[in-house]
Amino acid sequence: MSFALALTLLTALSWALFDVARKRLALAVSPVALTVWLPLGQLPFLTLWAFWAGPGSLPPASLLPMAASMALNVLGLLGFMQAVRWSPLSLTIPLLSFTPVATSLLAWAFRGQTPSLAQIGGAALVVAGAVALGLGSGLGQGLGAFLKDRGVRRMAGAALAWSVTAVLDQMALERGAGALYAPALSLGVGVMLGSVMLLRGQALVLKGALVQLRNLPLLAPATFALGAVALAVQLEALRHAPVGFIETVKRGTGMAAAILFGRLVFHEPVNPAKLAAVALMTTGVALVVLG
Repeated sequence: MSFALALTLLTALSWALFDVARKRLALAVSPVALTVWLPLGQLPFLTLWAFWAGPGSLPPASLLPMAASMALNVLGLLGFMQAVRWSPLSLTIPLLSFTPVATSLLAWAFRGQTPSLAQIGGAALVVAGAVALGLGSGLGQGLGAFLKDRGVRRMAGAALAWSVTAVLDQMALERGAGALYAPALSLGVGVMLGSVMLLRGQALVLKGALVQLRNLPLLAPATFALGAVALAVQLEALRHAPVGFIETVKRGTGMAAAILFGRLVFHEPVNPAKLAAVALMTTGVALVVLG
């Protein structure tokens, strides 16, 4: 197994486990406050990793894509935390398959990378899978209820935001950003969100969430550590593998894990229509990125 493939698989597994852990936290702690405490909680782990790996530097050329990635990660994280609190994992996580699709469309629109017929067909499969997911969602009213579900809408927004962040992160790394990029990115996201909450008079929400996290002495630090591993390994993978390949493996693994863990951990219903929809979306993502 090549080093790049091993990193990609570890990235996918880390994010899948992190998704389950932060859903657990979101059921006990305000999801809005978690968007602040999650990146800040990851910071000590990421800092240790950066100095172990060799911190490197943050050249001026890397700062603009890093700042843009911070802003979009704020939007993505907020949408994700609200989505997994409000709706089943097996319903919301598959929507992240739109991330590599949107990335390919952005590359075509702004970088002149024309999609192949296989990629166009893959995009159609992803859309078909999303429609099938809605029809088999178990919300009781079919596709209309699926589209109106607030968790679904939030996750769609997160997918759109994260379709750009991986490209921006790789751009920053190509411009010379070292291992310090990971803790700097995490710190920036946490500070930006924390500042917004403080300006909106939500200091008590932040304080209350911190108290709740302290009452979860195993789950909270384990979730922070998983998040740090997921981000650090993904950034390292971006140095060795194409971003599209990483996103394909990551999202495909995430969709399968969402069905499995959603059933085993959260007792979410799974029906044949939902499984078929996820299979369609997984196939579509693979065609879009690898086609």
